[in-house]
Amino acid sequence: MAENRWTAYDSIVSYLTTELNGLVDNANKLGAAIDFATAGADRKLYMDIEIYLGSVDLLASVNPAIYLWVLGRTDGTNFEDGTDSVDPARPPDAIIPLRVFNGVQRVSAKRILTTPDQGKLLIENQSGETLAATANTVKYNLYSEEFV
Repeated sequence: MAENRWTAYDSIVSYLTTELNGLVDNANKLGAAIDFATAGADRKLYMDIEIYLGSVDLLASVNPAIYLWVLGRTDGTNFEDGTDSVDPARPPDAIIPLRVFNGVQRVSAKRILTTPDQGKLLIENQSGETLAATANTVKYNLYSEEFV
């Protein structure tokens, strides 16, 4: 009988290393294109995202979060709308809650669906505060499912 299981993670990728530093509340940061098809026929279906936030005081925030979109290019050329100054016209692919806390935080989103071609990650700060001036990063791992 066949068994469905996860593949191993690809190597972790540091995607945004300084771009979120000092990002004000309600502001966006668009990352570079990610080629989800670089493994040829073994296209990766999912990604896990890790967001590390430098020390920020969210004690006065209500429902702080980071919004995440995976912007695809269905026609192979043009990416879906979404920039540093424009939100996509659809809900985020993930809303990553933050703790109401004063300090550093490491949060994640699991099993985010990729695209069969390329995509870009758009991050929106919905924490209620400006992010720390340093030490904010976004990393991801790619993986799939296999039947054995």
